[in-house]
Amino acid sequence: MAQQNRSIGGILSAFHILFIVLWTVVTACICSVGSLVFSPFSLHAARMSERLWYRFLLVVSGVRVTTEGLDRINKNQRYIFLSNHQSYFDIPVLSRGLNRELSFVAKKELFSIPVFGWAMSAVGHIKIDRKNARKARLSIIRAVETLRKKNISLVLFPEGTRSPTGELHEFKRASFTVALEAGVPIVPVVISGSWKINRKKSMRINPGTVKLTIADPIPVDVAQSMDKGSLMEKVRGVIATTLDGNKRFNE
Repeated sequence: MAQQNRSIGGILSAFHILFIVLWTVVTACICSVGSLVFSPFSLHAARMSERLWYRFLLVVSGVRVTTEGLDRINKNQRYIFLSNHQSYFDIPVLSRGLNRELSFVAKKELFSIPVFGWAMSAVGHIKIDRKNARKARLSIIRAVETLRKKNISLVLFPEGTRSPTGELHEFKRASFTVALEAGVPIVPVVISGSWKINRKKSMRINPGTVKLTIADPIPVDVAQSMDKGSLMEKVRGVIATTLDGNKRFNE
């Protein structure tokens, strides 16, 4: 009987994954087309279409987002948000929890996906070629220009890739080059628990709660008084300490 129940549970889980995948693909296409249609006329409307898809994805996947520290940031101020990276759900979680227009720096392969990738370019996300240092530097320049010209904030993942266990990995310096050149306050942001929703190299989606913690912004003059290495260690220390405090979400 126990084996039969496990088999039934496995079948139901497979159907749940298939439903979410199909639903995600269909709605991603619809919302991406919406972003492409709106982008020549209203970037705000194009981004609203994108954010709507993020919210739908969280709802259908059974993912709840709790946010702590939202009162630490000004809705009219642009920021560089530096976050740890645990799963593909991090971007919808950040969009939902921060509740503002955001641009992300993402690997170039995502921009090659028909319709979806085109929409990413249309709304102002920035692709980066991790294997080409010169092109990566150009991406950094574009990221800074995008932040300065448009009323948006930028999200960077200093780890460069998702953590398979939720543990914090070493940071890469490129994110801090952008952060220092942008000339806006830097905000460490901590995602706790999203790795359990969708683990690296797995299609399985597990409903649950993700906690988003917004730390105190680092003012421009403070950040620019530090060298890149010191700033990196400061931000990593804040994120590591907060992750440790959010253990019940991250275990």
